[in-house]
Amino acid sequence: MLNPETLLLVEVCFTLLTTALLLAAAFYTDSLEEQRLWALGNVAACCGLAISAMSGLPQLVHGVLSYGVMALGMGLVLRGVRLFCAEPLEWNWVALIVAVPLALAGYFSVVDPSLRARLSVSGFYFGALCWLCAATLLRHADWRGVGISALGFAMLGLALCARGAYLVLYPLPPPGQGALLLDASLLATALAQVCVAFGMVMMVTRRYAVQLRRLSTLDPLTGALNRSALEQQGGRIAARTLHGGRSLSVVMIDADHFKQINDTHGHPVGDEVLRHLTRLLRLELRPLDLLARYGGEEFVLVLDGINLAEAGGVAERLRDKVAQALVAIDGHAIRYTVSVGVVCSDEHGYDLLRLIAVGDAAMYAAKRAGRNQVVCL
Repeated sequence: MLNPETLLLVEVCFTLLTTALLLAAAFYTDSLEEQRLWALGNVAACCGLAISAMSGLPQLVHGVLSYGVMALGMGLVLRGVRLFCAEPLEWNWVALIVAVPLALAGYFSVVDPSLRARLSVSGFYFGALCWLCAATLLRHADWRGVGISALGFAMLGLALCARGAYLVLYPLPPPGQGALLLDASLLATALAQVCVAFGMVMMVTRRYAVQLRRLSTLDPLTGALNRSALEQQGGRIAARTLHGGRSLSVVMIDADHFKQINDTHGHPVGDEVLRHLTRLLRLELRPLDLLARYGGEEFVLVLDGINLAEAGGVAERLRDKVAQALVAIDGHAIRYTVSVGVVCSDEHGYDLLRLIAVGDAAMYAAKRAGRNQVVCL
């Protein structure tokens, strides 16, 4: 038989450890809001647990307020989880999460005093909140990034609900003695808390890694791939089409008289023109194609499995759409055109950099021909 007092001490120590871990990760200048919510939630839960263990306090504090403080901690954690999953939880729901155990603990402490019922109901309630956290993570986020936290929440919920179920079926053991299931649930609770805390730190680390990867591959103004990402990902597409025996086409697009747009209307209008062009280009993309900003007002499309005639049709359709479009921003109504060069691997091979160079020459040929043109080489 496990010793209940020792297990309670272990749970308190593990709670303090996880609280310190989350606090250390949460209060940097650039930390995510959800990190701070998780840290504060763990602090509140730790305080509630400590108050509930102080039997010398008044009943309303020891038997009622402690449950509200623990519920506040769970509410903050759940709000942080929902925020992490881009599904914010309103503060009135957090207030409701706190109010329910306060009412239940008050009833079983004052109206119909029953420690067994209070512990049982609170076990089911807090276990359900833990399962809700696990379900939210698995429903709204990549399971590979949240798996450890979701497992920890699920284990914690199972341990709390098992504790509640035991107290429904069996009486409380005498002081100083514990039932095996109750003792095991205390140990499982402590281990699950560590699992949740480390999982949350890993969740945030993964989120930062994804953001860093996006920053290193995407153009910050338009959201298209940057030049280095084009060479890397485009090279893979070129190798894939070569091995598959398919054509590979490259379309070079340049906004005509872009410097004049910037000089006449200002750089914010010019930036909006580039974003508008990016949106139009994306409408023509298939999942296997690439769009990149090659530099300044110049963009590249890499089209998988498209021959020169088909790519020329895509380019002509794009040129016409741009010419017909109107960009409205800050009282300005801008029309602009593009010059387009199109090349294909059937004529120039599968070397992506060579295709881009030849496509660039075709695009400048379109400019020399009067702009708002498509030239295929």
